[in-house]
Amino acid sequence: MKSMTGYAKETVKGENIEVTAEIKSLNGKALRIRFSIPRLFNPLITEIQSVVGEVVKRGEIDVHLTYRLSPELVPEVSVNYAQAEKYLKAVRKISGIAGREVVVNLKDLLSIPEIFQKEELEVEPFKSAVLAAVRKAVLKLDEVRKIEGEKIKKYLEERLEEIAKTLFEIEKDVEGIERKLFNKLVEKVKKLLEGMNFDEEEFLKRVEIEVAFLAEKQDVSEEISRLKMHLKRFRELLNVDEPVGKTLDFLCQEMHREINTLGNKLKEVDVTEPVLKIKSEIAKIKEQVQNVE
Repeated sequence: MKSMTGYAKETVKGENIEVTAEIKSLNGKALRIRFSIPRLFNPLITEIQSVVGEVVKRGEIDVHLTYRLSPELVPEVSVNYAQAEKYLKAVRKISGIAGREVVVNLKDLLSIPEIFQKEELEVEPFKSAVLAAVRKAVLKLDEVRKIEGEKIKKYLEERLEEIAKTLFEIEKDVEGIERKLFNKLVEKVKKLLEGMNFDEEEFLKRVEIEVAFLAEKQDVSEEISRLKMHLKRFRELLNVDEPVGKTLDFLCQEMHREINTLGNKLKEVDVTEPVLKIKSEIAKIKEQVQNVE
């Protein structure tokens, strides 16, 4: 199991270049990769995506790349003198119109990209270093996510154990549901019939029939069985070495649905506290599952 959050930074020295890759991951429903990289590396975006996608399957991923070239590879700067002359000519014309001299210094000229241009570099000689830095960083990120995932796994196992214990308590309580319903219904009807003459034997028979009908309506054996099945499946998925976050989230919804139905069926029996406890544990699980790949 892996968490979807993590951070890693790695640097790789290649021939005439040093590349640093920083990768940060956050929660996300699917895999989404965002880039903050030098223009020089733009032709490698598809290959960088593939390297990240081989390891990370889900989450919001930010890839940030920087580089430093060897001094001998620092690009030459060329000067477009013809373009500079055009700008200076335009400035002189503006000076004439304004009736005063407009001063242009070197700083002003440096701010004009058309005049001073760096020699464009080809990315191919640096490709292996770039991809190596990304691969190294994403593998480190994967380890970080695994460590965090183990913490989440332990927490989820504790919550599942609490649910299993509470479900066992409910199961014991509902074993005598017919007797509880019978006693409750007898007391309720006796109060209503207080002071009236009635055949007690016939009355008890009728109550037994009603209780049997109510007990059938309030049978929660299927809900308990399905909850146990979901708990078992959940535990199995915690040990699967592949993305399981979406499946775990679905199981949370199914468990919540079953405990809701169980609680509604047993309104006449005092199981409110354990039902609420299970709902609370499921909510805690769901919150953590949002962070699982």
